[in-house]
Amino acid sequence: KGNATKGLEFYNLLLESDKFTTELGKVNLVAGKLEAEMILYYSRKGVTKKLVGLTLGRLIEIGKENNLLDKNQISALKMVCNQRNYFIHNIYSLFTDSIDETILPKNNLIDTDVITYTDYAWKLKDNLEGLAQIFKERNEPITPVSRNG
Repeated sequence: KGNATKGLEFYNLLLESDKFTTELGKVNLVAGKLEAEMILYYSRKGVTKKLVGLTLGRLIEIGKENNLLDKNQISALKMVCNQRNYFIHNIYSLFTDSIDETILPKNNLIDTDVITYTDYAWKLKDNLEGLAQIFKERNEPITPVSRNG
C-alpha cells in the first residue's frame, strides 16, 4: 500500500505477517542447528566443559578459548549472533523507543517495509545455515579414498 507507519503499529504489521513470522521462526530453528553442530564439533575436539544449553555467544567464546575457530569464523559467528539476538530480543523494544535504532530501521517506515524486515530475517537465516553447514561438514566422518585400480 505504501502507507506511513511507525512504532507499535509497524510491530503489529510484522506480527500479522505470515512471511515475516515464518522467516523469524526459521532463524530460531537454524540458530539451534548451528549451536548443536558447534557443540558436536567441540565435543569431538575434546572440549570437556558442559556445552549443552549454552548461548551462541558463549559457544563462540569457548571455541575461541580452545583455538577451534579462526579469526574470520569468530567474526562471522559474532556478527550472526548479534543480529540473531537483536531480532529475537529487541524488535519490540525498538518500536517502543526503548532502544536506539542500530541493525534494523525504525524511522520513516511504510507498511510495505514488512517485506524489508522479512528479507533481513531471510538473509540472517541463510547466514546461520551457511555457518551451520560448515560445522556439519567438519562433523561428518571422512571416507577414505580407494587407491585401487
